[in-house]
Amino acid sequence: MNHAVSRPPNLLDNLDAGLGGLSQDALGLALDFDGTISEFVPLLDDAVIFPAVVAPLRSLSRKLRLTAVVSGRAAADVRRRVGMDEIVFVGNHGAEYIVDGSPDTAPGAVDRSDSIQAILDRIRELVDIPGLVWENKGFSASIHYRMADDEIAALQRIQAALEAVPEIADMEVFRGNKILEIRARNHVNKGYALRRLIRDRNLKRVLFLGDDTTDADALRTLRRRRQEGLIGGLAIAVIQDGTPASVLDNADYSLNGVPEVAAFLRHLDAAMR
Repeated sequence: MNHAVSRPPNLLDNLDAGLGGLSQDALGLALDFDGTISEFVPLLDDAVIFPAVVAPLRSLSRKLRLTAVVSGRAAADVRRRVGMDEIVFVGNHGAEYIVDGSPDTAPGAVDRSDSIQAILDRIRELVDIPGLVWENKGFSASIHYRMADDEIAALQRIQAALEAVPEIADMEVFRGNKILEIRARNHVNKGYALRRLIRDRNLKRVLFLGDDTTDADALRTLRRRRQEGLIGGLAIAVIQDGTPASVLDNADYSLNGVPEVAAFLRHLDAAMR
């Protein structure tokens, strides 16, 4: 039986409680890209950072011990769209890192472009319908069905096709907000990425903002580490149309879409002065 999911309290309505006690000392900020600091767009290549986010995010990157964008996109792709070299970029759900302009890869993460492309090609043969967007990111792949005329039917056909592809047994498949993600079965996800960032920057407090299934790994990790007394901070859900229950279940507070993320970042920047 599905349990009822309640929306976490809005952070803008609870700034004193949410930001009380925070200081710049050993504080890190990590955010998803699509749906968090960039509005959803019909075409993936059209995604841009939300204009009102730019100034406070750039300012915070100069004040905090860590400012990071943690995305399912390739690291180089999200770096190009954000355009701030002082930020740490994490791509492919934790498989790739760009720190001070230098690329790195998580242990155990392997670029599987060829095998992923073979899987995508086979699924595409079985699901030849308009409106689907196929994305091979080397370490992972995404099938977007947001633009399909019938999203439910498109999802059902994709899932049926996956069952007919033997190679998918070596991969992990999970559903996000109008997207199916495919990646290798390993320990690499946004939860791993957050643990690595905390360790590498010796953080004492973290704010993580995200809106989709893969972000729940980081939100869950942050809350678990906090319960263990290892770190402080806030897990923040960004509410979109279709935000999954796993995000709401693992968040302390919520923000309604990208404009409220921008408003929160302005408040946070002011609090850090």
